[in-house]
Amino acid sequence: MDVEPSSLNIWYILCLVIFCGSCTEPTSEDSPITLDIWYGDQQQFGSPGLSQRWVNILGNASSPHGIQEMRYQLNSQSPVMLTLGCDLHRLAALGDFNVDLDVQDCLEGTNQLVLEISDSAGNQLTQEMKFEYTNGKPWPMPYHIKWAEVEDIQSVVQVVDGEWEITEEGIHNLDTYYDRVIALGDSSWQNYEVSTTVIFHDFTPPTKGPPTYNVSHAAIASRWPGHDVDSLQPYRKWYPLGATSEFRLTKDLDSCRWRIFDGNKPGFDRFYVEQTSQDYRQIGLNKTYGMKHRVETIGPGRTQYSVKLWPYDRPEPEQWDFQGIESDENLPGGSALLIAHNTSVTFGDVLVIPIDN
Repeated sequence: MDVEPSSLNIWYILCLVIFCGSCTEPTSEDSPITLDIWYGDQQQFGSPGLSQRWVNILGNASSPHGIQEMRYQLNSQSPVMLTLGCDLHRLAALGDFNVDLDVQDCLEGTNQLVLEISDSAGNQLTQEMKFEYTNGKPWPMPYHIKWAEVEDIQSVVQVVDGEWEITEEGIHNLDTYYDRVIALGDSSWQNYEVSTTVIFHDFTPPTKGPPTYNVSHAAIASRWPGHDVDSLQPYRKWYPLGATSEFRLTKDLDSCRWRIFDGNKPGFDRFYVEQTSQDYRQIGLNKTYGMKHRVETIGPGRTQYSVKLWPYDRPEPEQWDFQGIESDENLPGGSALLIAHNTSVTFGDVLVIPIDN
């Protein structure tokens, strides 16, 4: 969540050539079009609740001849063209796709999604999947995820971006790229605290421009309604939201720190705070850290965000590492996000509790 949407230009096209040119597809002339729908061809949304305004169906399409186009059709509605990766943002690899469906277009109960793909050699593939949609079911709080007891990721969180897997240590992102995101909670979540653990396995050192846009991090965001509508597919505008609290990694892991901010808001000052050098941290890879984020309204039009990160083999510190107060255009409620931006991480068990203020 680090750059703003913009129209294609020469720089953007050059970046696509540079960063996507290294992505390769199978070379066997006998290979057909293949379609991999992540999280299966039977999925559910709205239970235990609805974390955002979209239903995301994610996956990858490939062909030795190169995919020419892909489109989807929801419940016999008009076909819609899909963008295929990589796009230097939400779509990480060649052939990645993200079908972002407005929940208002989904039926209560069973929905049918038909995916149609063609490659440059004239081959075609049509595949159907179904998903269940439940409307109006509130996401419970307190909320506790014990990954060792979870078989279906989508039964406890809603995956917004990326391919995730459950391991013995928690939930791990398989693709290290721009904003790999899972969501939990809904618009009824207002004042709450998210506790989890995080292991940093690896990361792409931050550099100007794609793919890192000068930052690599693990983050917890709060009061998020879903990506806002823009001219792109999938939608890329990640604000408005409450705020995202990012723990930034530096090249040598010797000056890592927190920053808390939201997006650009026309007519309002941007909310942005970052730790100063006296609070920079040394971080170790493959070490477990406790991670906590709190959001709470502390007065009319004022929201406070508090964060901390500590070695998990030590007692949790009483004090917060860092806090920021937003005073303009606050969102009253929204879901929580766990985010890995250009980092390979594992998030452990998650506990969300209400804050009574």
